[in-house]
Amino acid sequence: MKLAPLPPLRPRTEEPVDVSPMDRRVESTWFTRSRLAAIAISLVVAAAAIFGYVKYGVARTLTVSRDRLVISEVQSGSFHDYIPVTGNVQPRETVYLDAVDGGQVAEVFVEEGVMVTAGQPLVRLNNTNLQLQVINSEAQLSENLNRLTSTKLSFEQTRLAHARELIDVQFQIEQSSQQLRRIQTLENSGVVKRADIEDAKLQLDRLERMRAALTHASQVDEELLKEQIRQLDLTVAGLNRNLALARQNLENLVIKAPFAGQLTSLDAHLGESKAPGQRLGQVDQVDAFKVVALVDEHYLARVTAGQNATAEIGNEDREMTLSKVYSEVKDRQFKVDLAFAGETPASVRRGQTLQLRVEIGASSDGGLVIANGPFYEDTGGQWAFVIAPTGGNAERRAIKLGRRNPESVEVLEGLSAGDRVITSSYESLKQFDRIELRGEGA
Repeated sequence: MKLAPLPPLRPRTEEPVDVSPMDRRVESTWFTRSRLAAIAISLVVAAAAIFGYVKYGVARTLTVSRDRLVISEVQSGSFHDYIPVTGNVQPRETVYLDAVDGGQVAEVFVEEGVMVTAGQPLVRLNNTNLQLQVINSEAQLSENLNRLTSTKLSFEQTRLAHARELIDVQFQIEQSSQQLRRIQTLENSGVVKRADIEDAKLQLDRLERMRAALTHASQVDEELLKEQIRQLDLTVAGLNRNLALARQNLENLVIKAPFAGQLTSLDAHLGESKAPGQRLGQVDQVDAFKVVALVDEHYLARVTAGQNATAEIGNEDREMTLSKVYSEVKDRQFKVDLAFAGETPASVRRGQTLQLRVEIGASSDGGLVIANGPFYEDTGGQWAFVIAPTGGNAERRAIKLGRRNPESVEVLEGLSAGDRVITSSYESLKQFDRIELRGEGA
């Protein structure tokens, strides 16, 4: 059966079909309703494909068992800025006994470990050089005292001699003055020669010049002798000080207890020679203690005297205060001394080890905190994996953490109370953006 041939298409060059004046040409459009619906469906499908690719294709995902992770919840609470240190109980005051000038041990009065009182003799040394030094100092002092006495005696004798000479000259001047006045009254009578008057005047002038010379000589001698006596007084004073020091050194040969306490150590045996400055022992104050601790050098700028601390003694915490901070750093640590606030606990013993918490900053109340964990070192506190509300996965989220102590970290931004965060190590999680959790727990 053959189909009838289709009529040939009318070329565009043909004349248009005649239409009536009432007819209106309708232009065909490409944006039909069906086409718009198809475009919308295509865009939705494309968006879903892109979202799925970004979420599941670009995002790096790792599936981990929940049992391998530590998950902590963000909570509202107080944050205490402290560092943990280990301290050792030591006597509050320790005095070391040294052989100041050295010598040979002549006597030992006590034994090591006994309780001693203030000023109690412990060891006596014998030093011949010091004894000779004291004898020589005494001899020099005696010699200079004799010289000073002789100088003072000579000064008095010279002063008396000058005084006698001045008295004699003064007498002669008065006598010559009277004689001159008498002969001057007879000058016009012709009884006295003019030459006698002139001789009397010359004699009086000579005596007055002699008096002036004796007065000047007396003053010079007095000043010289006074200066000599002053120098001798200074010499004697210096010799007295030297003698006192020598005697003190001689007394230091007897080693005494500086205060009441326990003679913790004593290294002295009869006949043994001790060099100057050599350590003989030490005395500890046993009725008061301090705690000495070593702190990491990282906290040197934040640890100062006067800060509070807490010590765990038995089942209770005891308040302490930093009494001294040593700025010297040795083996990347520096030393601090802590004192008990109030009475020292009766259970504390010398050499005991205590766990301390040293407050290095002000506490904050009403903020957010999260348990401390290895994640802080891995991320620097800049981001963390936060568990989704469904509990099936964890997403990387930018956060901001503040101060931290061994127990908790201060939360500043990015987390809310109740959020659950992976706080275990991120060593194998750093390169992923999403963690799928496998196992029980929501």
